[in-house]
Amino acid sequence: MAAEPRIPSRGRKKKTLQPVTRAKPKKPASKKTAARVATRSKPASKPAPITRKKIAPKKQSSGDSSVIPYLTVKDAAASLAFYEHAFGFKRGKTLTLPDGTLLQVVMRYLRGMALKFSPEGIWSGSMKSPATSGVENPIVLNVPCRKVDELTERARAAGATIASEPEDMFWGERIARIVDPDGYVWCFASTIGKFDPDRIPEVTREASPSESMPDQTSEPESQEKPGASLDFEF
Repeated sequence: MAAEPRIPSRGRKKKTLQPVTRAKPKKPASKKTAARVATRSKPASKPAPITRKKIAPKKQSSGDSSVIPYLTVKDAAASLAFYEHAFGFKRGKTLTLPDGTLLQVVMRYLRGMALKFSPEGIWSGSMKSPATSGVENPIVLNVPCRKVDELTERARAAGATIASEPEDMFWGERIARIVDPDGYVWCFASTIGKFDPDRIPEVTREASPSESMPDQTSEPESQEKPGASLDFEF
């Protein structure tokens, strides 16, 4: 007896088994990659505020001062040479006329400006140096100095007049007074100590009102009485 043929079922497909594949384990991320991921995950930070640097004002040189003496001299070229050799001042900016005449000279000392000067008559004025006018200058130019004795000897050799030799004073300085060829008085001083009240010279006592009254029974005397003054010359 012959076998009956098998009729395939409709709508059904034969399933085929796929081979099972195992996923390979992932390699751990490197430090650089981890850092990048961390920075990306963080919220965006606010930009830093712009800070402007404050510009400090230019400091004034230790040798500069708010008052610069402006002198009138007989001969600007001669005065320039004297201040360089005698006092050790340095030549600064100069203004010169077309004929070579010095119009104005700036002298510097200890990293700062020491003085300015111009020759007589250059500004069409009547100002004269003390040596030309014959009038004593009431201003003393005081300058700090490290070695007063050496400077005094240089000034003497350069033709200056030494008004007072170097001397230790009671206020703690060693000073020397020097008169330059134009008649200006300079006082160079170096600090040697502190103020010593025990070395103050005696003061001439001013007469009291009762002592100044003339005696009616005696002959009249001169009314001039010495005022209070220190027994030393500055």
